[in-house]
Amino acid sequence: MDQPSQNIEKPDLPIDEVVEAPCAHSRILLVDDDEVFLHLCKRYLRSDPTANHIIVSANTIGEALLAFQFDTFDCVIVDYCLPDGNGAEAIDRLTKTAAGKMPCTIVLTGQSGEQAAIDAVRSGANDFLTKGNLTKAGLCRAVNNAIEKNHLRNLHLSRLKDLEVANSLLRRRNDEIQRFYHTVSHEVKTPLTAIQEFVSIVFDGLAGEVSEEQKTILNYALQSCDQIKSQFDELLELSRFETGKMQVNLQPASIYEVLDHCVVPATPAAVAKNISLLIVDEPDLPMVSMQSDRIIQVVSNFIGNAIKFTPENGEVTVRVGLTASGDKLRVSVKDNGCGIPVKDIKHIFDRLYQVNPNINHDSKSGMGLGLSIASQIVELHGSRIEVKSKSGEGSEFSFTLNSAAEAVRTIAA
Repeated sequence: MDQPSQNIEKPDLPIDEVVEAPCAHSRILLVDDDEVFLHLCKRYLRSDPTANHIIVSANTIGEALLAFQFDTFDCVIVDYCLPDGNGAEAIDRLTKTAAGKMPCTIVLTGQSGEQAAIDAVRSGANDFLTKGNLTKAGLCRAVNNAIEKNHLRNLHLSRLKDLEVANSLLRRRNDEIQRFYHTVSHEVKTPLTAIQEFVSIVFDGLAGEVSEEQKTILNYALQSCDQIKSQFDELLELSRFETGKMQVNLQPASIYEVLDHCVVPATPAAVAKNISLLIVDEPDLPMVSMQSDRIIQVVSNFIGNAIKFTPENGEVTVRVGLTASGDKLRVSVKDNGCGIPVKDIKHIFDRLYQVNPNINHDSKSGMGLGLSIASQIVELHGSRIEVKSKSGEGSEFSFTLNSAAEAVRTIAA
């Protein structure tokens, strides 16, 4: 068939009359050069009481291509043998013309057209029917299934597009949040440092004599400055973790040194609440692969939270030992404090999330970033934090570290 000229007018293709039915219209393109068979298919489809079809017919692939330029369809029925090509070629050419909006396709084959059906399905057909065995029920069922499948596919693509737009918006909002963290932190920390310096000058008596009562008040101001600075540092640190800019330098190190650095600073807070801070470890534990200051940060956070949420005369236990396999070290911090409600456990590692902050009357309560940062650090060490907790009975936070020898074997492998 000759190629159509550039000034194409909408083709005057046969359109079947519409039979009203209690459902939405569906447009069907029927491609076959057998006028008798075309009439039979139209009669079958018109008599379907569950559908409301508008049928456009074409005798050749060329006519079908013209129809695709001016119309959209919910289903295409194409004969495998056409004057200007076979069904597989028709599907391929129609798919290119449809530009990603090709509807579901049904191929009609002759009585002995099994190979033709296989070729058609390989080319993208969704179903095939044998002309010699065609029935009204079979044709209507195949067409309705194709239309439903096409509808579901279009709905899926629409939802996928909506998700892509939403995901793009979330990424943009996340970038804005990260920039906000950096901007606010830098804008606030500069005047905050100046405030801290001026308060220190007054506190040290360099600007005149200061009474003990005034010193107490100034000391509170200095502590508040330190607290604000620490919170902004946490925001920036979490931002670096979440954007992949924070890395850890894993080196062989002793877990005993980590315990010393964590327990000693936490002891005064435990003593103030008469909390027993116990260390349970095993002798001669192997070196582990870690960045010590980061693991100190994690364990200190666990201990600090345990002391904070454990009532007076309670107990906090830090336990370190080998796992059953012997190639990892398990570190855990357990308390007998207030515990965590079941509904909150899945959120405790979320940024800025705090579990019932009213339960803690400590004026130095943080912003809910400590566990989120700890989780990121532990993940960079190839592990994850496990939590066991029950309201009113206490909590246990734990994670594992690879032994230094095991880490070397993993790298070598």
